[in-house]
Amino acid sequence: MNAPDISDPVRGLFDWLAAARDRGEPDPQTATLATVDPAFAKPSVRTINVQIDNDTLVFFVNAHTGKGQHLQWHPYAALCFFWHGLQQQVNIEGVVEALGDVEADHLWAQRSRESQLTARSSEQHAVFGDPDAFLERREREREAYDFERVPRPEHWVAYRLVPTRLEFWAAGWHRLHPRRLFERAPDGGWQSAVQEP
Repeated sequence: MNAPDISDPVRGLFDWLAAARDRGEPDPQTATLATVDPAFAKPSVRTINVQIDNDTLVFFVNAHTGKGQHLQWHPYAALCFFWHGLQQQVNIEGVVEALGDVEADHLWAQRSRESQLTARSSEQHAVFGDPDAFLERREREREAYDFERVPRPEHWVAYRLVPTRLEFWAAGWHRLHPRRLFERAPDGGWQSAVQEP
């Protein structure tokens, strides 16, 4: 296991992400996001795309969805990256912070135009969507912004995850999987421990 330096495990996460990208791992920035419904104390997970901006983990959330409401009232989350080809995984837990409009618009501009149009057309909060209605909405959005910049919807909120705990995992022989845990120390540094497989 190429364990990260104890002084900066976040840098180690980005090094693993870069290695996954260099090795041709499909969608290396795809991760599983876990949030908690504060009303019922129930966890919820889904797969999202995570953007890297100024060495921070950022992602968009539709404020109308369950995860959007969870983060609004309970600003803690976890992300899990798993790269099948490398047989490596990183679990990150931390506090989420909503970004301001300027930062959110900057990140929105980095998305593909098709992704922007899809986001503007989706109704993720609906229990069962109508595919035909969605296609009609997306075509209307395409026509409305045919030669213009596609604006970010107000309900698409960008969040930054500030890590407080990172666990690096690599596959080993006969399920002997080495793991390295880093936790934020009271002084702001990091504490580390090699865990049993």
